[in-house]
Amino acid sequence: MVDMPFGVSRLDSMLDGGVPTGSVVLLATEPGAGGRKFAQTSAAMNALATTDNEAFERHYRGIDHEGVIVPASVHYLSVAATTDSLEAALTETVSTEIAARAAAGITYHDLSATYFDATDVPAAWYQDSDDPPSLPPEPAADGDTVSDGDSDDAVENDEAADPFDYGETTATIPSDDAGDSTTAGDGTNAAATDAGDTVASDASSTTGAGRDASGATDTPAILSALRASLDDAVGGNLVVIDAITDLDDLSDDVVSWAAVVRLLRGLTRMVTARGGLVLVVADAEAVTDAQLGSLSAATTGTLSFGWETGGSQRARLLSIRELPGALDRLDRDEIAAFESELHDRGYDLSNVRKIR
Repeated sequence: MVDMPFGVSRLDSMLDGGVPTGSVVLLATEPGAGGRKFAQTSAAMNALATTDNEAFERHYRGIDHEGVIVPASVHYLSVAATTDSLEAALTETVSTEIAARAAAGITYHDLSATYFDATDVPAAWYQDSDDPPSLPPEPAADGDTVSDGDSDDAVENDEAADPFDYGETTATIPSDDAGDSTTAGDGTNAAATDAGDTVASDASSTTGAGRDASGATDTPAILSALRASLDDAVGGNLVVIDAITDLDDLSDDVVSWAAVVRLLRGLTRMVTARGGLVLVVADAEAVTDAQLGSLSAATTGTLSFGWETGGSQRARLLSIRELPGALDRLDRDEIAAFESELHDRGYDLSNVRKIR
């Protein structure tokens, strides 16, 4: 069995080097409890192994076992955050030195513009532009009139500028029980595809809902972008998705939760075949317990990040909920959860105590 390290030194040491390649691990995290720090540390340390092996050996001491390989490359997929914000966050997780040396080894896939295209957030808030914001036109003076031609042009421009005017027909992404099909306003059916398949449409629109000319729902643009990035990144590499739960903020007629779960199931099959390690960040409080459970069921393992309750000090806890091929390396009778800490090497398990 070939393992790939998480990049979290003490955890990898306890797991005899890491987890089996072909694993998709859900990082279910409470706010500030360490799940995202875990993912960022994993990206930085695994990238450091390829960009500066000497620095990697100095800062990380977890690969002392046979059958352990580092990923060929590191890919960080962001659903709603920009590359600039992710790079800034990395310097807050690991030391400036590690972040600088690891930077060249991390490929960021920024999907935030596509994500916000499917929302009611003004484009000027998330699209990069060097042009200054335009001022509103001055109101017409009393007695001024607008010609009929200008009035008609204004009406046409208003209609063209409304990104939410889809006409009278609407379409939604159905559940699996509905036969994976959608019905347009004219009664025609458009077959919906499984989340692991590629969808092509000659007449697909650029809206976030991915509607074609007939009004039927095509593959949502954000899911298409996510699939394309994953197809490019998966295969002997470390891939981080941050965060899958951001998709739940989109309306159901743009992306249904069932489609998200199907995507994750398809991803798990692809990673099993191609190898590598995928970490999927999920904000536990952004979705229901049932939704979180559906994500966990679609992956091969789950790490849970929370806060210790009681006592005078708060402590971050890491619980290993499921990790096939790795749990048998731990003493189940002694370890239920681990305290964790943050230092210049990023996220790591505490050497102080284990929680029974």
